[in-house]
Amino acid sequence: MARPVTLVFLVDALGWEIAEHFGFGGDLFATRAPLGTVLGYSAAAIPSLLSGATPAEHGSWAMFRRAEGRGVFSRLRWIPPLPHALDWRARRWIRRGLDRGRRVHAYYDLYEIPTHLLHRFDLGQTGDPFRPGGLARETVFDWMQSRGIRYRLWDYRSDEAENLRAAQASLAEPLDVLFVYTAELDALMHRVGIFHPSVGARLSVYASFLDAMRRDARTRDVDLEIVLLSDHGMTDVADTVDVWGGLERRGLRAGRDHLAFYDSTMVRIWGDGGARAATEELLVGRGRHLDAPQLRAFGCYFPNGEYGDAIFLADPGVLVVPSFMGARRIAAMHGYHPEDRFSLGCFMTSVSMPALDSILGFKAHLQKVVGAKH
Repeated sequence: MARPVTLVFLVDALGWEIAEHFGFGGDLFATRAPLGTVLGYSAAAIPSLLSGATPAEHGSWAMFRRAEGRGVFSRLRWIPPLPHALDWRARRWIRRGLDRGRRVHAYYDLYEIPTHLLHRFDLGQTGDPFRPGGLARETVFDWMQSRGIRYRLWDYRSDEAENLRAAQASLAEPLDVLFVYTAELDALMHRVGIFHPSVGARLSVYASFLDAMRRDARTRDVDLEIVLLSDHGMTDVADTVDVWGGLERRGLRAGRDHLAFYDSTMVRIWGDGGARAATEELLVGRGRHLDAPQLRAFGCYFPNGEYGDAIFLADPGVLVVPSFMGARRIAAMHGYHPEDRFSLGCFMTSVSMPALDSILGFKAHLQKVVGAKH
């Protein structure tokens, strides 16, 4: 009897519209469908996908939240506003110190957050959701560990090409689940856009990998079930809006009159001092304020305001520039309205079955598939 193995291939930012444009997966999978996501970036989507819970339930929505007491940056209160070149060096020094202290296991970056404001923020999560115990809610990795499911994970910490080779070689090992996560496509599309030929070339690499997995599985008498999915899609950038500069030109400075986090597609404000009304004015025709009922519907409402007292979301294709992510325009971005067609991820499986409609259903799906075999 063939040995059952499940391959989970999680491709960050592989949107349904992108897969359809390049015809990806049509000859590889029996089931293909768009997949709903959550509002936010991978800091929200990955934990939601792995746990089956909304950001409001597992606690991780954005990479940064307001500091509540002693955050990981609380000792940096002494840093004054610095010139850009010194600010960049200070962030490198801070990152090295955090990494040496091993206080943070989740993926994070300090991007271009002004260092004199860092002590006002904390990381949304410090645990690694790809490891058991890394999230406040049970994840697929907690479940597999508790059930004695033999699995191996390959993620962003190592080279994508090496991960694909290692996953293929692991078919010879007594494993039940092979879990491969890659963020390389996401990084590529940020640089070149979603329909660039190099995106199609990368998808061809993935198709070749999956073909090779299927061939090797047959020769090794392995009954291989492949599940490919993504956490969200990606949207080409068509316009920009300068909220940060607009507020400062009105004399509203972050850290003095209010606190704000300028993300790529969102502006989150604590306090007021006129900042909320001014932000809404600056976003007319390019974004909107999200009220409490909308945030509840998205599963992203935090009544204590740790992720913002007022949340503003840019329209699809509009980039907040400059932001704490950087001062330049990039080719494509995600983190827009989750129901926009370019925000949708994709779900594909080698088995003919009813498709999932949301990343929140993945955990239950994997439990059903793997639990039935083991």
